[in-house]
Amino acid sequence: MDTRTTGYVYIATSEGLAQSYVGVSASLLDMEWIAKFGVNDLVWFEGYSDLALAQTRADDLWSMSEDQRRSLILGGNPMLTDLSPRIWGSDNEEA
Repeated sequence: MDTRTTGYVYIATSEGLAQSYVGVSASLLDMEWIAKFGVNDLVWFEGYSDLALAQTRADDLWSMSEDQRRSLILGGNPMLTDLSPRIWGSDNEEA
């Protein structure tokens, strides 16, 4: 059974949590484009073995209130650390 991650759902934010953007991607390696949405810090993500599952999870996140999304982010990343360098530096399984 192939358990590789083929889809991601993520939340990117502007400084702090002033604005958040929920997205779905087949790769977290090429995400410089998120800045066009006014966000630049990748603060939360989940990987899925199927892109459709990632899309379903994103739909759930879109239906959440900002407070619910904030709680989700802070539960896993209380310092709001930008996770992008960690991904770009170590997620080379797609290369």
